[in-house]
Amino acid sequence: MAIPWELKYKYALGGWTSIFKGFMYEIREKYGEAEAIEMYERLCKRDDRVKNMTNALKDVFNIEGQDAETIAKWHDIWHELCGYEYNWLERSKSIARIKITKCPFKLAPKDINDHSLRYENIVTKTINLKATVERPKAMCAGNPYCEYVWKIED
Repeated sequence: MAIPWELKYKYALGGWTSIFKGFMYEIREKYGEAEAIEMYERLCKRDDRVKNMTNALKDVFNIEGQDAETIAKWHDIWHELCGYEYNWLERSKSIARIKITKCPFKLAPKDINDHSLRYENIVTKTINLKATVERPKAMCAGNPYCEYVWKIED
């Protein structure tokens, strides 16, 4: 039986995001918000999972450099792979700002919305240890969109 690649992709991505949300909700319900976020961060760091995935995408797509533009290029690929809807508000060597209007990893409970910032910190530090990331707005916190800002300080 030939199953179209697009269907396989949607099935795999839908399963991944569903399991992620389910685990986050269950951990939060049983142990609380702080424990859910801590366990997610520990999972991301275990065996350098997120760091290795970050480097794998950089290698496959020949992304080189350590500036904010490099971070933005990496996120272009990540966001396209995962099905985000977004647009860049600012993008240069020293700063990148993005507005995300659709996120497959959006969680309903507002108290565990810091999961994505923990993930973003690992990605950012993998690309450049001196880079910083902040999220002034978060959909999980009740805003209509997420906004992330990456900066490279000299």
